[in-house]
Amino acid sequence: MREIIRRSGHEIRNALNGVAVNVEVVRSRSGREGPARAGADSFAQRAAAGAVKASDLTNGTLAIIDVVLVAAANGGLRSKPGYGDASELEVMIYGDRAVLVSDIVRLGGEIGVSVEEREQSVILRVLPEDRSHSEN
Repeated sequence: MREIIRRSGHEIRNALNGVAVNVEVVRSRSGREGPARAGADSFAQRAAAGAVKASDLTNGTLAIIDVVLVAAANGGLRSKPGYGDASELEVMIYGDRAVLVSDIVRLGGEIGVSVEEREQSVILRVLPEDRSHSEN
């Protein structure tokens, strides 16, 4: 869980940093006239996309934390400690499965965690670090 949360936090910070940079460009260009001002729209669109990405990453992080805490409380949590491909967490899903799993799957793709669905549980596998971050 520590590695999943670490990677998730890293990607959330990256997304928010992108938002901040793009908003600063929009702010500086909005005070200008002519072509420099016209280019601000693409930076505003990138800032908006970064905010959506940060929100999706946060939703996935909260979904993982939620399912792990509930599963741990109900005895539905099993882990196989290790590093990289050897790290595995099996979590029983309680509650609105569809929403939780879709948020977890989206996050997993961004942080290098494979997500496998099995009946009432999901298997989370932490992939090696060089495959952990998105290419975006």
